Amino acid sequence: MRASAILIAALGLAAGTAAAQEIKWNVGFVNAVGSSYLITLKTVPQRIATATDGRLKLELFDTLVAGPEQPAAVRDGRLDASFAVSPWLSAEAPYINFGHLPGLITDVGTYQKMLDPLLREEMAKVWRAKYNAVQLATGVFEDQCIISRVPIRTAGDFGGKKVRVHNTEAATLMGKLGAAPTPVPFGEIVPALQRGIVDIVMTSVGTANGFGFHTVAKEVSIWRIGTIVPWSFVVNQQVWAKVPDDVKRQAEAEFRKIENEHFARHASFSKENLDLMVKNGMTVYEAPPAELAKVFAPQNVDAVFEAWYALNQKTGTDGKALVQKIEMLKKQMQVK
Repeated sequence: MRASAILIAALGLAAGTAAAQEIKWNVGFVNAVGSSYLITLKTVPQRIATATDGRLKLELFDTLVAGPEQPAAVRDGRLDASFAVSPWLSAEAPYINFGHLPGLITDVGTYQKMLDPLLREEMAKVWRAKYNAVQLATGVFEDQCIISRVPIRTAGDFGGKKVRVHNTEAATLMGKLGAAPTPVPFGEIVPALQRGIVDIVMTSVGTANGFGFHTVAKEVSIWRIGTIVPWSFVVNQQVWAKVPDDVKRQAEAEFRKIENEHFARHASFSKENLDLMVKNGMTVYEAPPAELAKVFAPQNVDAVFEAWYALNQKTGTDGKALVQKIEMLKKQMQVK
């Protein structure tokens, strides 16, 4: 009897230890249908569970906390982690959204190359300081485009149009072009365009297909506005601190693999979605250099940078210093 009791106790202890080793996180995300962001993050729970031998499990939720509020929810512990979408943080944490600045970083390949020399830690320190969060991965949405019901062929065509943008920097640029930035909730963009509440929508080519924009508009134009639209996987610092060191190493390594694969698919994913737009009867127009020069004229671009610097000053970060670091790194990398 005594031996049986000892055996039962040992088994109970082993079961308790195993249960203690299994960690579950509630993870928020934004249901950006059709985007490379969504396609990437949907693979993450299984990959992290496999990489950590089932010790770290992620459960994804898009309705527990609204997308714009998820970083604050991670900070406060209402969510363990989030695939946080950065454009919504333009007012509270503008520093993260340097990729929206016109002409600063003009392609995703350059952005990725600049992550580890500079940009990864610049973003990570904001996540730590402002959101009590550890950044484990970052990525970008696919190529950005302009969706409209009428052709937008010249810089002057933006004048007088109501435009839905997804970040403060693009709103400033649109204002300089004579357009009227008009807020529309994420889930109401398609009917807003159909009803004329907005004339133009700025979005990624994947979400444009995912949300069925071709059913209400036939014009797509590429203007290289807001080239880098980032997202980051972030976890509450106290939640992360409770993870055993070996599991941390496994998770960090797998997140880096996921990130690299996400970037490697960027160009092909964007092209596939542009091709799908054409297949769905949309006309794709790429703005020529002469018109791009008008959009990105100094009087327009300088206003965006100055507004961004002011936002950073207000929120306690030095945006001007970051731009100087990026420009210096571009010279070292021989990037135009």
